[in-house]
Amino acid sequence: MTTKSQNPSAHHLVLSLNVTGGFLAGAKLEFAQGLNCLIGGRGAGKTTALEFLRFGLGLMPDPKTNQQRHRAIDGLVKANLGNGRLTIELRTKMDMRYTAICSAHETVQVLNEVGTAVPISLNRDQIFGADVFSQNEIEEIASSPVAQLELLDRFQEHDTVAIDRELEQLQRRLDQSSADLRRIDQEADDTRVRASELPVLQEKLKGLAEVAGPDAKRINAAHEAKSQRAREEKVLEFITAALQKLVRDIGSSQSSLQAGIEAQLDGQIRQGPNREVLQALHADLEAFTRHLAAAVQSIESEDRTVEERIRKHAAALAKRHALQEAEYRAMVAASEEQGERVSERLALQTALANAQSAANEQLAKDQQRQGMIKARAELLKRASELRDQRFALRKQIAGRLSNQFPSIRVSVAQAADLHEYQELVTEALKGSGVKQGTAAERLCSVFLPGELAEVAAKNDLDTLMQRSGFDEDRSKKVLTALCSGGTHYTIETVALDDRPCIELLDGDTFKESTHLSTGQRCTTVLPILLTQSERPLFIDQPEDNLDNAFVFETVVRALQAIKGSRQVIFVTHNPNITVLGEAQRVFVFSSDGRHATLMQVGTVDECRDQIERIMEGGREAFLLRKARYGH
Repeated sequence: MTTKSQNPSAHHLVLSLNVTGGFLAGAKLEFAQGLNCLIGGRGAGKTTALEFLRFGLGLMPDPKTNQQRHRAIDGLVKANLGNGRLTIELRTKMDMRYTAICSAHETVQVLNEVGTAVPISLNRDQIFGADVFSQNEIEEIASSPVAQLELLDRFQEHDTVAIDRELEQLQRRLDQSSADLRRIDQEADDTRVRASELPVLQEKLKGLAEVAGPDAKRINAAHEAKSQRAREEKVLEFITAALQKLVRDIGSSQSSLQAGIEAQLDGQIRQGPNREVLQALHADLEAFTRHLAAAVQSIESEDRTVEERIRKHAAALAKRHALQEAEYRAMVAASEEQGERVSERLALQTALANAQSAANEQLAKDQQRQGMIKARAELLKRASELRDQRFALRKQIAGRLSNQFPSIRVSVAQAADLHEYQELVTEALKGSGVKQGTAAERLCSVFLPGELAEVAAKNDLDTLMQRSGFDEDRSKKVLTALCSGGTHYTIETVALDDRPCIELLDGDTFKESTHLSTGQRCTTVLPILLTQSERPLFIDQPEDNLDNAFVFETVVRALQAIKGSRQVIFVTHNPNITVLGEAQRVFVFSSDGRHATLMQVGTVDECRDQIERIMEGGREAFLLRKARYGH
């Protein structure tokens, strides 16, 4: 393993980028700890180099949330790297050195400082991270609440990542809970239908009871005993069927696991280059499956034993039932009750036994459901606690940024993003006979997800009408739709994300970033990006849409403020950033259209002629401007 230094660095560093093959073939960039500027004409390879860093470090945009940008960057890398390879050397803030290697069609492989491949992800495992922004991405942050939350979370990355991961695990468990509750509800509904006739059957039997005569009490007791015998037979049938199903399910799961192991760890893979590990794995799994098979056989054996004992109990019970039935029939034959009435009563008693069995099963289902609801409540409580913790972190960061930048105000409203919630309710109301969009908007504005789910679960018509303002007909349609298929369980677990707000002081009024011009949006976000951080900052043309006064007064001064405490790599065409920002290293790119090359690498002074030519338009242009300004 890589060892730690006794003197860890204050921040992560990208040490070098080496490109083999493709448009930048042969390029080797060794970066300074402070400001690095990549300069050159249009199409010279500057942006390509920056995106190579992003790609090679595994920092690509999430395709789930930003598919278009992910596709664009992936296409740029593949087009410009071809069959080449990227090698990136880096050092973490704890002075751990790693090398990341990949091609355009491979995942990133990480080597430690002695060149041994290690099974880690630099970004996912929080070993190394960087903030990377392509052209126009800064402006997009000002327009996207999701991107703004991601920006805030980076300031407390360790804590927010841990919270997000636990929330993801909780959400998976809640999703499974929703599926289990929908299943148990369906089973309970089925038993409820079968048990629904119980009161009617009981009343009918009361009507057939002997109400007069010297034998009335004895005959009624005999009829009740017969009904009890029918229930006793049902109990034995139910328990036997339940045991047989349990054993079948266990055996099926064991067989499925065994087949899956053999299919995945077949002979070919066990004889491959990693056969020692895979054969050892197979041996461990074989040992486990042997124990599992033995356990299943033991369960099957115990089941056979208990089923045999149940059969003996059933036989003993049947003997008793036969004697009791004979007594019953003799009593009925001796009574004055008509045969037709006896037949009717017998049919009702059989139906009553079935209904009573269903009622008992329904009670068991209801008890099982209550246990599941209790466990679910604990999951929901923990998720709420975690979201409260995350909001507190975000609020703290927002306050710190607002204090740091008097012209920028950052705030966060807890659980104020209703977008996902409203989409879910809108979808649930499709085909309900109400205007789904309008109804969903109203419901989401007056009910929290948990509240709406509870109203639906309880079929609470009065509360729905009172708080939504819907009439009775509309409210009934809404409740029917929300309960259909257990939709209310999904609604209950929907997460309301926090809603950030970044504002810029324009004159004497703060204006929200989404209402600003393109230049003002960049003016709002860029200072936040340039604050001190342990993560390197890569930006492609940070000066886009900014005037030179802002570049000098804000960007340059911010670079001076973080000098020595954060690595910065900029692609830029602005001389103020490179020269006045006192870039420690300047990389001068040029291209013949087919290949890009590094013409020169050095300090600002060493690259002065190239900076003057590329960024100032040449010495003559610079002197003419100077003369025009009168300086």
